[in-house]
Amino acid sequence: MYLPSIINRGEIEINTNWAQDIQNTYCDSNLIYQIVQSKIDKPINIYHIGLSYIKLPSYIIAHTISKNTSYPTDGFSLPYYISHYLNALFFILLGLHYLRKLLLLYTSELNTSLIILVAYFGTNMYATFSIQADLPHLYLFTLNTIFIYHLTQYISNTKYRDLIITLIVFGIATAIRPTQAVLGIIPLILLQKKLGFNLRLWKQILLFPLASILFNIPQFLYWKYLGGEWVIPNLHTEDIVLIDPNTLDFLFSFRKGWFLYSPVFILLIPGFIYTYRINKPVFWSIFTFTFLYIWILSSWECWWYAGSFGSRVMVDIYPFLLLIIGIGLPAIKSNISKASIISFSLICIGLNLFQTRQLNTGIIDSTRMSKEHYLYTFGRLEIDKFNNSRLLMNRYDTNWIHSVEEKNLEFYQIQTKEIFALDKTLIATPKEDLTIGRFTILDELPSDESLITVRFTAKSNNPSETSIIRLETVSPYNCYSWNSMEISQGSTKDLETEYEMQFNLPDIRHRNDEMQLYIDNDKDVQIELTSFTIEAKTLIRK
Repeated sequence: MYLPSIINRGEIEINTNWAQDIQNTYCDSNLIYQIVQSKIDKPINIYHIGLSYIKLPSYIIAHTISKNTSYPTDGFSLPYYISHYLNALFFILLGLHYLRKLLLLYTSELNTSLIILVAYFGTNMYATFSIQADLPHLYLFTLNTIFIYHLTQYISNTKYRDLIITLIVFGIATAIRPTQAVLGIIPLILLQKKLGFNLRLWKQILLFPLASILFNIPQFLYWKYLGGEWVIPNLHTEDIVLIDPNTLDFLFSFRKGWFLYSPVFILLIPGFIYTYRINKPVFWSIFTFTFLYIWILSSWECWWYAGSFGSRVMVDIYPFLLLIIGIGLPAIKSNISKASIISFSLICIGLNLFQTRQLNTGIIDSTRMSKEHYLYTFGRLEIDKFNNSRLLMNRYDTNWIHSVEEKNLEFYQIQTKEIFALDKTLIATPKEDLTIGRFTILDELPSDESLITVRFTAKSNNPSETSIIRLETVSPYNCYSWNSMEISQGSTKDLETEYEMQFNLPDIRHRNDEMQLYIDNDKDVQIELTSFTIEAKTLIRK
């Protein structure tokens, strides 16, 4: 959206009506979520500008073609569509080319070929590259491969050309995704081993944050102009909460577990062991980076990262992990071990291609996989009377409870429980908010797969004004789910009115997250709340 807004419309400010028209035309009328209102009440893109650098050359080519043909010059018509995928293909091939060059520095041509083959077809790299080329992962895969290759070359031959390429790639990568800054740990450790702790080391290390700042200058200017601040760390409803990571789910869960959907990376265990023995600087740099990366990325409150096959964000760092496997392969001497690794790799390729086919046909779901659904679909392409009833709850569909009750599914149980009840009448005075209550959700419920029904009675002394009941799911870090109902305007003055609202709980981010209930009452109206109950119907998996 940055490129068509700037190049086609001549505006850095992305008009929301224009953006919604684009969505209506090309994206099945999906609602615009990429644009939010900033603190200074201007529309601002929640995503970083860096990917625009990568797509700019192919965009200009497509724009030139569109201007000289009958296609719309809106940034999304057929020429742009084709150029986008050709650009993605170019980066895939460039990344694999650099991966080969990198691996050949440490292992044989045969091992290199096998690693690339297994990595591409035996991991979620295949699904991510072939299905989700609109996302930044394939570009970051390539940038990270170029980064580690030229950094390795610089440490080996001290040619400043390699250092400059490394810095440029680092700057672009951090402009795409700021968490790429953790890459800086790798040159820090490797250069320290080469140069020691001295002034020359710190002069070179400081070049990395400077490169990041340089390539993020357009982002800083964009934030300042539309957001009123030079740096806006996060415009999403989720945060990175380092003290409460979801590491086990991130690595092993049936929903998106990295090892579950790309088990070939179990080979990292012997790889890291052997790398430690023969090249401690490489071991410590990549091991520390991988540990920090997994910790940070699993600390994102939406740790499953929406739709994907397995953990899509891990694809970004595969060059580093494949390098470790490549270093470890020469240590395998016995024929039995070699045969075991080859057999295991072939199984992983077969499993990955099969499950990607399941993903393409809708048997595997990209967002709501559960243990029950995974086992139900495992190894099957054709299933009589296939259904999605074992998936995690569809949180956008409040009718799910009826289908479960009607089908009387033997693998579910519905638990009904009243989790809150008002024990006295409450009065919200004019222009004053009123707290109704607050409780820890998972203290009251065994699971967040719950349908919430709120029933209450209220009366207003001024039906011409608006007052709102709000039920918000909050953590110590943010409010990430909100449900509300108008309770004054249009009612009968001083007469009790009954209300009811239903909504599904969101994915609860932290064990102690709460629901806060209050009346948002900033108008000249008095609200008397005479009763208020919350009932939850929770899905219990047997």
